[in-house]
Order: sequence, then structure tokens, then C-alpha cells
Amino acid sequence: MWGWVFAGLFALLALLAVTPVKITCYYSRKEEDDQLEVEITVWHGLFSRKYEIPMLLFKVSPAGPELVAQVDTIQQGSKIQEKVKDFTRRQVKELYHNYRELVDRVRDLLPLIKDLCKQIHCTKLEWHTLLGTGQAAETGALTGIIWGVKSVIVGVLSHSISLRAMPAMSVQPVWNAAVIQTTFRCVFHFYLGHFLLSLLKIALRIRRSNQRKWQTTPSQA
Repeated sequence: MWGWVFAGLFALLALLAVTPVKITCYYSRKEEDDQLEVEITVWHGLFSRKYEIPMLLFKVSPAGPELVAQVDTIQQGSKIQEKVKDFTRRQVKELYHNYRELVDRVRDLLPLIKDLCKQIHCTKLEWHTLLGTGQAAETGALTGIIWGVKSVIVGVLSHSISLRAMPAMSVQPVWNAAVIQTTFRCVFHFYLGHFLLSLLKIALRIRRSNQRKWQTTPSQA
């Protein structure tokens, strides 16, 4: 009996190790309309789940600027959930602070995070922008700034993950009208087994760091 249990566990682990995962991200902004889509596909479409965020707006709250978004969850073509999410500046700062504290506290955690990111392969990266301020001089200067920002972001991304495709980018100026439109699409691939193994290494490193901290604290006291 135990032989069948171990065989089943081994088969499950082997299946997870070779499970291909594809994540497609798409963002577009046309005038005042924002659209963000994230689709997760497993086994080339056997299982898929898409998150659509058709509404992005800012509002002022006591905690500062707040981003409000409607998130629609779609599985196999049918909507299964709809909810409204809000993100405040304070929440973003807390998340970043917790991340920095974890990296500073856990020894050699940053190389493990970099190794985790290197398991992700980017096979498509497109970023096109159409912009204009209504004045030719301002539009020309803004076009150069946008090109610089895009180059920096793509450069950082290429050093963080495995970029397998040449990025397709463009910035098209509109000299006689005030307009801003942008579309961004990227596709990521990774194997679930490699990803889970990297997460397990990070979890074990964090646990060992917590154990060392717990053991040394009484002696220091």
C-alpha cells in the first residue's frame, strides 16, 4: 500500500516539475480609459484564469492618494468573481519596508531571489506610446524623456529575468494635439517545479534565519 502512495507522490512531484506556466500581462491607456489584464495559463490552455481590471482611478483619501480598481476574475471564459481593490500610498510603503527588512535580516536572501527571477523567461515584450502636448517643443522633449525611461526599465528587466525576445518599443510624437496613449504587453514562461523549488529554498533560508535569531536573543539579553 505504501508503495502505491510513494509512487503517487513521486508521479505528482514529477508532473509539477514539468508543468509549464505562461503569464500574459497587457496594459493599455487611451485618453481616460485604463485596461489591465493578467492571464495565467497552465499546460498550454488546459487551465486558464484571467484577471481583468477595466477601471483604474485615483482619489484623495486621508491616507493620501489612493488607487481604486475593479478586478474581474475569469476562469475558462466565465466570470467567477468581481471585487473592488484599493491601494494606498501607505500600503505600498509598508510592503516595500517589509521587503527591505526581510532582505537585510536574512543572510544571502537576495541571491536566492535573483535565482528565482532567472527561472522566468520573457518571450514577448512590446511597449508602444503615442503622445503629444499640443506644443512641438514640449512634445519633442517629452518624447526623449519617455524613450529614456523605457530604456532604463527594459534594461533593469533584462538583468532581472531571462529575456528571450528582442523588445519592440516605439514612441510616436503627435505635434499638434494633446494626447496620451500607451499599450504594453509581455509574456512570461516558467516551469512550476523550478519556481516552487526556488520558493522552498527562500522559505528554508528565512526559517533558519528566524531560528538563529530566536536562539541568540536570550543570550544577548
